[in-house]
Amino acid sequence: MQEVCKGTGAFHAIFFSRAQMKNYQSFGDRYRLEHGHPYDEHETFHEFLLISPSYRLAHLAANGQATDQSVIAGIEGWDSAVKTHELFGDIYSIPFLEWWDAIGRGLFYTLQADGTYTHQGPVKLLNNKINEATLREALCLVNDKARLQRREGKRIENWRLGVEVRLNSKWVELLQGDVKKTVSNDEARRALGALVSRKLNQALLIAENAARGKFPCDEPLNSRLEFDYTNQFEITDQALSLEQRSLRKRYASGMYVQKRHLAYLKPESKAKKQARLDRWAAKGKSDQKSD
Repeated sequence: MQEVCKGTGAFHAIFFSRAQMKNYQSFGDRYRLEHGHPYDEHETFHEFLLISPSYRLAHLAANGQATDQSVIAGIEGWDSAVKTHELFGDIYSIPFLEWWDAIGRGLFYTLQADGTYTHQGPVKLLNNKINEATLREALCLVNDKARLQRREGKRIENWRLGVEVRLNSKWVELLQGDVKKTVSNDEARRALGALVSRKLNQALLIAENAARGKFPCDEPLNSRLEFDYTNQFEITDQALSLEQRSLRKRYASGMYVQKRHLAYLKPESKAKKQARLDRWAAKGKSDQKSD
């Protein structure tokens, strides 16, 4: 059974392996290529760059901020990370769709004479066995670990992260986030901790390969860098804030936004609002009775 993260991570990226399109295109494919809109995997690529230590370091170096040259000298594929940053640019200060309009579309698409687009851009996505669930889970674990460590003010053990995000594993059922170590649960803690550690290592490889222009890819790569969960929380929090403001503005202006965001962007109907208020009122009465 595939391990799937069920938690509420900062990002819920979606990836579908998309082979080279030949004779058949769905309506959605035709619409995207007609208008130059991104696929979910383009946004996922962008999100893995947001968690990549190499890409962050390349961004700091490109903007003249002090970087330890001895650290850079030991990073495998550093020149490739610099080239990727030259292509993708500053992904930290603008939301995804604005970045896509300014930069991303030209990386993944080619404009044709009739004003539509083809997939033949300078940056190619890889087609392999890394699937949607693996990518969603990886982003979830990294961003939730950053969030939980910020909330707790201390390092979160990997087994506890697995419990907190409700990783689909038999070991999770034997543990709770605040359970004390005992002889009976020691095996579960060690096994779940090892499982989460492997998944975080894979997440790092995917992020670091993305910083070298290869996505999705988890090939071994010794970047000698690790996730900085303190800084990652700040990066993710800023990205989410920028994204939410941008989506509301775009929706109000009639501009394109991804379909999955429409549910919360559309004004709430009177019936739904009343139903929500009724639930809150009922919950309040229930809480008073229990007191």
